[in-house]
Amino acid sequence: MSILTDYPWYFFIFCILLGAGVSFLTYYRNSIRGEGERFKWPVWFLMALRFLSVSILAFLLLAPVVKSTFKKVEKPIVVIAGDNSQSILLNKDSAYNRNQLPAEVAKLKEKLSDKYDVRFYTFGSSINDKGKLDFKDKQTNLSGAYDEIYNRFYNQNIGAIITLTDGIYNEGQNPLYTVQRFNTPIYNVALGDTNSPKDFLIKNVRYNQIVYSGNTFPLQIQLRSKGYKNKEAVVTITNHGNTVFHQNITIDDDRFYKELEAKIDAGGAGMQRYHIEISHLENEVSYINNQYDVFIDVLNSKKKILMIAQDPHPDIAAIKKSIERNKFYEVDALSYQDFQRTIGLNAAKLKNYQLVILHQLPGNEQNASQLVAMLKENEISVLYIIGNQSSINVLNSLDIGLQISQGGAKANESGGALNPGFNLFTTSDEVSKSLAVWPPLYCPFGDYKVSDRQNIFLFQQIGRVRSEMPLLMFTKNSKQKTGILCGEGIWKWFIFDYANNLNFKASDEIIDKTIQYLSVKNDNRLFRLRPTRNLFYDDDKVSFEAEVYNESYEPQKDAVIQMKIKNEAGKTFEYTFQPRGTSYFLDAGFLPAGVYTYSAQVDINKKNYPLNGEFIVKAVDLEYLETQANHQLLNAISKQQGGKMIYPAQLSQLPGMLDAREDIHSVAYMQTDLRELIHFKWLFVIILALMAGEWFLRKYFGTY
Repeated sequence: MSILTDYPWYFFIFCILLGAGVSFLTYYRNSIRGEGERFKWPVWFLMALRFLSVSILAFLLLAPVVKSTFKKVEKPIVVIAGDNSQSILLNKDSAYNRNQLPAEVAKLKEKLSDKYDVRFYTFGSSINDKGKLDFKDKQTNLSGAYDEIYNRFYNQNIGAIITLTDGIYNEGQNPLYTVQRFNTPIYNVALGDTNSPKDFLIKNVRYNQIVYSGNTFPLQIQLRSKGYKNKEAVVTITNHGNTVFHQNITIDDDRFYKELEAKIDAGGAGMQRYHIEISHLENEVSYINNQYDVFIDVLNSKKKILMIAQDPHPDIAAIKKSIERNKFYEVDALSYQDFQRTIGLNAAKLKNYQLVILHQLPGNEQNASQLVAMLKENEISVLYIIGNQSSINVLNSLDIGLQISQGGAKANESGGALNPGFNLFTTSDEVSKSLAVWPPLYCPFGDYKVSDRQNIFLFQQIGRVRSEMPLLMFTKNSKQKTGILCGEGIWKWFIFDYANNLNFKASDEIIDKTIQYLSVKNDNRLFRLRPTRNLFYDDDKVSFEAEVYNESYEPQKDAVIQMKIKNEAGKTFEYTFQPRGTSYFLDAGFLPAGVYTYSAQVDINKKNYPLNGEFIVKAVDLEYLETQANHQLLNAISKQQGGKMIYPAQLSQLPGMLDAREDIHSVAYMQTDLRELIHFKWLFVIILALMAGEWFLRKYFGTY
């Protein structure tokens, strides 16, 4: 142990001199003019007490620290991870797993805790360090559990990992590759039954989540069975209790697999639930997997986007393909001449579109003034894409929230940089990362003046310098939304996105968010309400958000919002929203699978405002789709990692297996601890004793 400070050693002398000086100045008169020899020794004693207390306090002003080095021994960590998914109980050992296995695991933890630092987790779709083995999780992510263990214990002394599981996973990747990062033996306790039980089930259903009213759409139903050769079965699909598909099938093999395509006529618009059910055969391991629900959003029509270009340009094809990758949109791309010939100034035809994209219009050759006026008059949103052929003077006259005063040069090469203050919509981290490496666009050179800086989505970044000039921005008034892309060459972003990531995820996200915002009509309602998601699973909490405004569109914080939720059987549940900041929130809890309708209302200035809608809750039955334990995978993981696969009956042997390993041992290391001297309580006691002793003796001997 040693005492250190940042000041030179001779500062200690200053502390001693300060203590000596203060004590001398306090008591020297008494020592010189004392009235007899009997007063001399108390004076010297009091001076010593004052000297020590002042010197110590002065020394503490140097912020001394105490450095101590000690040996620390760290036990090896043994991680026990128990599979908490429903599939553990879908076998002949379900009674043992439910009633005895948790107690056996508790005994194992207690036995190992003498020599090891034991950490226990349960896992299903995620890992939990406070859970118990009740086998209620509806998904199994084995690779995710290993990932989380690796992240939590990275660079720590992990002796071994013990996993209790049946090897069935229905989420995440193959755990055999995930565990390769570990330099740790893995012992797998194999649960479940490797014998495939008799079962007839719906393995999966492939379908489009969005279809259009009046169309026919397919449902591709994957059927699988084991042990029912030469049996007859029936597949039935119903919608609102009405049978829309019915077919008999013959199971012609002991291990049977068939993909059945059912063609369904889309009915009315809205969220539709199609219930698929197959026959219940004798002695199946589970009947839960004999049914499957799909929820399909039936739309009246797609949103229509119109692109009008002054001249051919690669931007047009790139943006058109990006928009069409979203199933909600349909795009018509026309030259300005074709537009004049087919649509022209026909307002009725123009109103078929929710958004018009003008590429380099108004332009030097076509000012399109009548088109721009008609779009404004009919409240149709516009996205202006400015390029070399754009007429900046005409654009400046349109009062769209942007003025460009051009200089001598024609264009800047500008990349995009996200505006942290933008709040019209959000984007993923991939967009920000991609913008940093994508090539620049060609933007008009000049002085940019913006009416509302808050609505700038992307700033122009010239080289490494982010300017205050907009690259992509939005404006709106009571009648029309407007977007402005201040540059051409966005086609290069799509090429770079695919070259780097083999997809168009980031570039499509920018276009999709832009189109989505502009194509939605301005919401001027005083009462707005929406579910946080359109599709919930039965292990999700159903929740809603709402906003209430007065006639001046100021948020109202004292509104009372009542809601009723009705299930398919007609049962109604009543709720009241809770305020949260300037908005409102409702947690309706967990609801069974089904299609639900809701109606809500609020009073604003004694006038009632109602809203209604629907949402769906889908059952998660993944654990019932695969019930045959995969011990082959567990054995491969254990062999690869230098461990061993055992069975529950061998749990008591695990401590001996770990003790016999020479590579599992405690780690001893020297640890240095730095602690400020002022934090030691005993030092405070010493200083207090010195000062209290001096005060007491002064009073006892008289005034000195």
